[in-house]
Amino acid sequence: MPNHIKPTLLVGAGNMGLEYAKVLNSMNKAFHVFTRTERTAIQFNELTGKQALFGNLEQLLSEGPSYDKAIVAVSIEHLKEVAITLMQNGVKEILLEKPGAVSADELKELQAASQIFNAKILIGYNRRFYESVQKMLTFITEDNPIRSIQFDFTELSKQMKKNYNSDKIKSNWLIANSSHVIDLAFFIAGKPKLLQCYSTDNLAWHPKAAIFTGAGVTINNALFSYHANWKSPGRWGIEVMTDQYKFVLQPLERLYIMKHNSFVVEEVYFPKSHDTEFKPGLFKQVQAFFSDKRNLVDVAEQIQNFDLIYTPIIFGHKMEIE
Repeated sequence: MPNHIKPTLLVGAGNMGLEYAKVLNSMNKAFHVFTRTERTAIQFNELTGKQALFGNLEQLLSEGPSYDKAIVAVSIEHLKEVAITLMQNGVKEILLEKPGAVSADELKELQAASQIFNAKILIGYNRRFYESVQKMLTFITEDNPIRSIQFDFTELSKQMKKNYNSDKIKSNWLIANSSHVIDLAFFIAGKPKLLQCYSTDNLAWHPKAAIFTGAGVTINNALFSYHANWKSPGRWGIEVMTDQYKFVLQPLERLYIMKHNSFVVEEVYFPKSHDTEFKPGLFKQVQAFFSDKRNLVDVAEQIQNFDLIYTPIIFGHKMEIE
C-alpha cells in the first residue's frame, strides 16, 4: 500500500480517543482505532459507529496492516510504552497526548528510541491552538510587543479525592495537568532566560509543594510572574500586557481586551469555529500534525521544559540560561 494512503492508527478509545476520532472523521482521514479492552471497544462503536480493535497492541502491529502515523490518547502512565511499541513496529510519526510522559527519564527513553528507529515524536498541547490564543497573537507585532505576562495555574485540589488518576500521576500533577497553562504562557511570551521560583507547603496527594510563585524574564525580554495556590480557591488564567492592550485569557478559551484610559474589559467573540464544533484547539492541533508540525512540542523541547521550567517551579529553584 502506498505510504500516502496508509491509515493513521489512533491508540486509545476513551474520552480523548472519541474527541480525536471526531476530528479525524471531519477531515476525512482514514484511520483505525485500537484499545486494550473489549468493553471500551464496544462503547466506542456504540458512540461512533466505528469498530475499534482491541487486545494486544504488539500482536496487532505484527500481524495487521502497517502504519506510518499514530495518535496516542491513552493514560499518562502508558504513553511511553505505547509510543515505543509503535516505533519498534515501523511507525515514523507519533502524536502523543500531553505531557508525553510522567518524568524526564521516560522522555529521555522516548528520545533514545526515536533516534534508534528514526521516528518523530510530537506532544500535543491543544491550548496553543485555541482560537482565543491565536486571535490574541495577531495583536502582537514589532510595534506592539509583549511587555509582561502573568499566569495562574491553581488546581481544584478538593476534587482530587474523586480523581481517577493513580497516585503516581497525582504526585506529578503539575506536569500532568498544570503544564497546560505553564506551557501556554511561555509559548505566548517566549521561554524564560531567567526564572526565580519559590514553592512551599504540600498536599497529601502532592507532597512536593502546594503553593507556587515566581518571576523572571523571557528570551523576548518580557517580564513575567506566576502564582498558584492549590490550597486556596482559584482558576487557570493568563494576562498579557502590551503598550496598547491588556489581554485576559480566563477561562483560557475566551479572550478579553482592556484598552488604555478605560476600565472596561471587552470580550472578543468568535464566529462558529472549530473550537465550538470540536474540543477546543484539537482540530488545529491534528491539522498541524498532518502538515507543518508547527506549534507541536517535540521530545527534545519537552525534556528541556522538564529540566529548566517544570522542575524549578515544583521545587522552588532558580534557573538561568546564558
